[in-house]
Amino acid sequence: MQITTSRQLASGLKESSLGGQDMAVIGNQAQSSGQSRAGFRWALMILGAVSCGLLPAIKAEAQGQKPTAEQLLKRYKPSQKDVEYDTPDAGEMAKCSVTLEKGSYVITNAAGQVQRRFTDSNGDSVPDMFRYYHMGLEVYREIDTNGNVQTKKNMLADQYRWMNWGGTRWGQDENEDGRIDSWKILSAQEAARIAVEAMTSGDPARLNTVLLNEADIQSLRLTAEMRKKLQDAVSDVPKKVQASLANSKVLNKNSIWVRFDPPLPGMILGEDLGGGKDITVYENAMAIVQNGEKHELISVGEMVQIGDVWKLAQIPTAVDTTGQSVVSVGGVLMQPSVGENIGRSEGGGAGEMSDEMQKLLAELQKIDEGSPKLEAPPQAFADYNVARANLSEKLVAAAKNDEDRQQWIQQFTDSLSTATQSGQYPEGLPRLVSLQEAVKSNEALLGYVYYRRLMAEYAVRLKEDDKTKAEAEGRKARELTQKWWFEQLEGFARKWPQSEDAPDAVVQLAISYELMGRLDDAKAWYEQLAKNYSKTEGGVKAKGALHRLKLTGSKLQLSGKTLYQKDLSSEQYEGKVLLVVFWASYAQPFTADLPAIKAAYDKYNKDGFEILGVNMDSDQSALGAYLKQHGITWQSLREVPKENGMQPGDFGYGIVSVPTMFLVNKQGIVEGGITTANLDFAIDALLKGKKLESIPSPDAESTANAENTKVETPKARK
Repeated sequence: MQITTSRQLASGLKESSLGGQDMAVIGNQAQSSGQSRAGFRWALMILGAVSCGLLPAIKAEAQGQKPTAEQLLKRYKPSQKDVEYDTPDAGEMAKCSVTLEKGSYVITNAAGQVQRRFTDSNGDSVPDMFRYYHMGLEVYREIDTNGNVQTKKNMLADQYRWMNWGGTRWGQDENEDGRIDSWKILSAQEAARIAVEAMTSGDPARLNTVLLNEADIQSLRLTAEMRKKLQDAVSDVPKKVQASLANSKVLNKNSIWVRFDPPLPGMILGEDLGGGKDITVYENAMAIVQNGEKHELISVGEMVQIGDVWKLAQIPTAVDTTGQSVVSVGGVLMQPSVGENIGRSEGGGAGEMSDEMQKLLAELQKIDEGSPKLEAPPQAFADYNVARANLSEKLVAAAKNDEDRQQWIQQFTDSLSTATQSGQYPEGLPRLVSLQEAVKSNEALLGYVYYRRLMAEYAVRLKEDDKTKAEAEGRKARELTQKWWFEQLEGFARKWPQSEDAPDAVVQLAISYELMGRLDDAKAWYEQLAKNYSKTEGGVKAKGALHRLKLTGSKLQLSGKTLYQKDLSSEQYEGKVLLVVFWASYAQPFTADLPAIKAAYDKYNKDGFEILGVNMDSDQSALGAYLKQHGITWQSLREVPKENGMQPGDFGYGIVSVPTMFLVNKQGIVEGGITTANLDFAIDALLKGKKLESIPSPDAESTANAENTKVETPKARK
């Protein structure tokens, strides 16, 4: 990618058919239109940005026109190949627009979703960050951090960063040749993938970036003997790669990366290594590649964490499944001294994948590839999960060690529970009960199965209650089910307080009590969650929920970016009555409430009533169509998800169900939570300046119905 300085650009224009006079015209136009000096520098900046061989865009700018979004989208592409980013179709490019926003030229598509940002971060009138987006989030950027764009005619970035959906990589390119020389941040999964793909593409230089180097080895403070072993393992890389590829047909240019398959990371104490530094290690990491219809196992070997970067301690090799060779358990750092038979097992080499296991994994992949779409009927989802459960059960039987067996039991449990909760698989609950009995000797695994059986049984009981024809009997049945549910959750939280599901059990209790209007009970459970599980997602949400439940009478403080990346604050609505709505397009209760919300908006908007939405969708791609379909015209804030696959944040309000709504008076003070049942009355009262001590609740029948209605909580969809 070439970027010229403003001086070089001016010189180039003088030599072109445009003539030097045109540059002066641009300056005069900028000054006569009232632009500041900073604005004129931005005009030069965009000229620099489009001067990379884009002569038509330069001519357009020289004539007082800025380059089109289509020109910029076609011209700029990432230097690195493995970037998944959005580019509108040819027919959609003409609908894109370019705007200036806080030091960046921003390209957005017709739905207002950001596609690119070209940013001048140091104010020198030249872009130094080229940023690419996928589904509304920045996933990759190229950065010139040393400012040599001013002195080098052919500039390439010296840093490359992947983020959000794109991963966690942060690479450095010291000589700016377009190839990453080292990493500042790199996960173990990404390091393993880079290593394997570097070998299949025959790129030893790229492989070297994820192998331990001399500086890394020295930083581990090992004994001289161990340093020598590590140095030998990562020396003469081209020769070792050639030998590895020659001895196996598994790794070749047609091999497709499937997944990283590591054991639990281990901590080696510095005192055990003869040094003073603890080291985090993957003992015997594996990866799986696909060759045609066959899955193959690759030994990635020992991996070591060096700061924020994971490195390999050896060259990856294909696992020999013939039983003729042995894969050593552990590497140089975690290698027990117990004789020459280390790593052998009755079935052949450690890490060996049997033909049966390969066949089952291939079948599982086909099932996943055929997973139903979101609009598919419930039965399709039930059938999909039943098929996964049946395959997982076979994988349990085929597993050769306890760690693999436990992994597949958990997958078996998850699929069974999901299918059962759908109400389309009556055989699911008996199978879960049998599985629970089968794993009772393993207390931790028993807790895992028990909790998912509990959720499945709760769903089954609710569906059975709904079948009760007599209204009074149905209400009584639901009350008994709720009582049973609370008792079971409390019992689980007491018996397995350290399990990964304990925070979720407490969350369920707190949410249920809140939805029932038992706010004192809800606060008690939220407080326990915030205290005992403060580092979990549930603990963080509990702190927000406690804050939200105490909002009434407080000044509302809510601000951020809208769906269209514009700054917006609740303070801008002062002087109006404001309804704050936390919503998501996938939540049927919100869609059901929309007609009442829109009716109130149409009725009272002219009198000073406004709505501020907060969107909770994990995927923003379909929001434009949803807004248009339902005629939503008010603004909505949206926080960027903190991690790939997570829902957007809830601005610290601990939202547990969608929709969640509360009203704010003309002074910006929160009046309290609200439902559509009493929305009209409350808005009318607040517009008339009345101070509501409390907003009336729905009638008793509506409350009873609400208690027994499944509420969609804001979580990422799979």
